[in-house]
Amino acid sequence: MTVVVAVPPLLIGRRISVQLRHVGEERQPLLVVDDVLHDPDAMIEAARQADFYSPPHTHYPGLNANLPEAYYRTVVTTLRGPIAAAFGLPAEALLKYFGFFALATTSARDAQPVQKIPHHDAPDPGRLAMVHYLCRGDHGGTGFFRHKATGFESVDHDRHASYAAIARAQLAERGVGTSVYAGDGMADYDLIHGVDCVFNRLIVYRGHVLHSALLAPEAGKADPDLGRLTANGFIEAVTA
Repeated sequence: MTVVVAVPPLLIGRRISVQLRHVGEERQPLLVVDDVLHDPDAMIEAARQADFYSPPHTHYPGLNANLPEAYYRTVVTTLRGPIAAAFGLPAEALLKYFGFFALATTSARDAQPVQKIPHHDAPDPGRLAMVHYLCRGDHGGTGFFRHKATGFESVDHDRHASYAAIARAQLAERGVGTSVYAGDGMADYDLIHGVDCVFNRLIVYRGHVLHSALLAPEAGKADPDLGRLTANGFIEAVTA
């Protein structure tokens, strides 16, 4: 049975700040929001009570768990204005959201090769991705990349077939792969921008940009108090 942990009503932080960046030569928008929640530790407590599992249908290198419903109602609803302005969403659109807790627990040595290169979530520029850092300490943030062979910093429907063919060939040539995750100095990708993992910071970007968590090679802890705990999500504007 799926268990969704309840949390007390969440409040937006008193010192919340929103910054719009533009990444790379394509100038892809990146929203960086600091001090998102007034009491982010309430989310850590919810993660302590959540049932984490290994996601069967994704390449996430670790564990997932269900997010409290109050998280969507507070965070996504409050940030609707900045998100719509940054990404050009229609004013009348309904924002559909799917999200989950995430703990990065797989070492680079044990990860699949595809988990150690930058990726895009889908070739749809209208689908947004969101990461909320709920961990203290040095856990590594999020990097954005340019594919050297194609020059692509994002992969839409027009680019998808050509990018996928080249990336698959490069991945096959790599074989087992390296013992480190994606980062600076890769053979086939350039790191063009990085966002630090700051406690209670949230970032929003288009899911078709090439990106990756900047993970340490060692296995992360499966403890929400000690590991790289994030709230990950996807936002889609629906006008029908």
